[in-house]
Amino acid sequence: MENRKLFDVIFRLRPLPEKLTEASYAYQLVAAVNKRLTVTEHRHRYLLLNSGHVADYLYFVEQGTVRCFYFGENTGREVTSIIWKERGIVCDPVSFFHRKASDVNIEVMPDSRLLSISYRQLREIFRAFPEAEIFSRCISLQYVYYFTQRNRQLADWTAWERYLHLLETHPGIELKLSKEIIASYLNITPQSLSRMIRENGHP
Repeated sequence: MENRKLFDVIFRLRPLPEKLTEASYAYQLVAAVNKRLTVTEHRHRYLLLNSGHVADYLYFVEQGTVRCFYFGENTGREVTSIIWKERGIVCDPVSFFHRKASDVNIEVMPDSRLLSISYRQLREIFRAFPEAEIFSRCISLQYVYYFTQRNRQLADWTAWERYLHLLETHPGIELKLSKEIIASYLNITPQSLSRMIRENGHP
C-alpha cells in the first residue's frame, strides 16, 4: 500500500466507525486520499505555518522532525510546545478545522519528508466518505490529551525528568535539534540545560 505509514496511523485512531473497517470502503478511501497527497522533502528549516495565519494544510511526518513554537509574552523568547517525530500528524487543530488564525508557528527541521493535504482537499474526502470525518475529532482529542499530559509534566516533573522523557520518546533528538530548541521545550534556559547535563552526565 502506498504511504502505508500514514494509513497505519489513521486507521488506528479511535473510535473508528464500523463502515471504515469494511475492506472495500477503506480501499476506496485510501485511494482517494493518496490521489490528493503531496510529498515534500526539506533540506533546511522551513516554516510551515506562521502565527496570525490560518492553517491550510495537515501534515504527516514520514521522516524527520517538526516542532510547534510561539514567543513568550513576557520574555519574547521562543517556547517550543510540541516536537513531532516520524508518524506524527502535524497541525494546529483549532486553526485548521475551525478556520481561525493560529497563535503558533510550525517549523519543519532539515532532512524531513512530509505528506500533506489541504483543508479543501480534506473536505472533498469528507463529502465523499462522511464516516471519515471522525478522524478530525480523533486528531483534536489527541491534542487535548497531549497538552493535558504536558501541563502535568511541567507542573510535577523536574527539568531532568522531562529531559529523560524526551530522550526516551524521541531517540536521537539531541542530534536533530539545537540545544536552544530543546531547552525551550523543557522550559529552561540553554545554560541550565548544559549545566544539568554536566552535573548528571548524558544518559
